[in-house]
Parts: sequence; C-alpha cells; structure tokens
Amino acid sequence: MELVSLNVIFETLSDDKTLVLLDTTALSGSDMDTPISKLGITRKQYYSRTCILTNSGLITRQKGKYYLTSLGKIVSFYQFRIGRALNNFWKLKALDTLSNEATNDPRLKHVYLDLVNNLIDDVKIREILTRPGTSSLSAKSNVHRDTAEQPSQRVTGVAAIQLSLSSLITADSAL
Repeated sequence: MELVSLNVIFETLSDDKTLVLLDTTALSGSDMDTPISKLGITRKQYYSRTCILTNSGLITRQKGKYYLTSLGKIVSFYQFRIGRALNNFWKLKALDTLSNEATNDPRLKHVYLDLVNNLIDDVKIREILTRPGTSSLSAKSNVHRDTAEQPSQRVTGVAAIQLSLSSLITADSAL
C-alpha cells in the first residue's frame, strides 16, 4: 500500500454515500448486518465505494468482513467531532461575531470566554475555541475551567448572553 495524500482522503469523504458507508463500518465493526438496500445505495455503489475506501486506506477487508484501519479510526473520530461542532453551528456563528468585535474592544474578551463556557457543551470544542492562537482573541484555555467540570451550574442560551452582557455593563459603569 502506498502513501495516501490528504487530498485523496478529502476526495473520498466528499461523497455522502461513501460517508454513510464509512459511518456504518465504524458503528458496526465487523458485524455489518445492515443490508445494502437500507444504506440507500445500490450493490454497484456499495462495492465501488468500498473499493474507494479501501484504496484510500480507511477500511480493510479481512476474512470477508470490512474493518476500519488505524487511519480510518482517526478519520472517523474527527468526522464525528466535526459533526458535533456542526450541531453548534449557530452558537459558533454568534461566537465569531463577538470574537470579531472583541478585537476592537479588549473588555469583550472576558464576555467571549464566558459565552464559550456557557454555550458550548463539548469540552474539546471549548478548549479549541479558547486555546491561544486559535481565535482572534488571546484567551487562555484554563479560564473558567472549573465551570466546565460542573455543567449543572452552567447557564445556557439567551440567559448566558444576558448574564455576560450585564457583567460587561456593570464593569463598564464602574470605570
């Protein structure tokens, strides 16, 4: 097997039906009892996409069954993480808007961090958003870490925005 390029991986993943097949392989392991018809693809599509996944190094066939390769496990894991991020799409868009404004007003950095901690449930996504150098803010990932470990005490949604903005107004009026 020769080295697979990143372009080949992205090209493979760009097809929805191939993604369904990769997900099914990841979720079922070796017990792929799902009939091809339930995947919403024809037999020809199944075998051609299985060949593509095999050639790109994401799955392998052993004793007539398909398994994720080590690379396939990593790609599947990050595909899942991207899916979790997409579930927070509008929250991330709101954070982007605030992040852009925070570059002009350093006082908004604290509000941004509060909103990240209150709006985003996924700890790994929160760490990415607050890691230095990954946003327009120079935030530290350890800010409000104790809040991340106590989700029952976190405020979410509109209440989080109101709370963060009220703390900004209070801080602004104190100046």
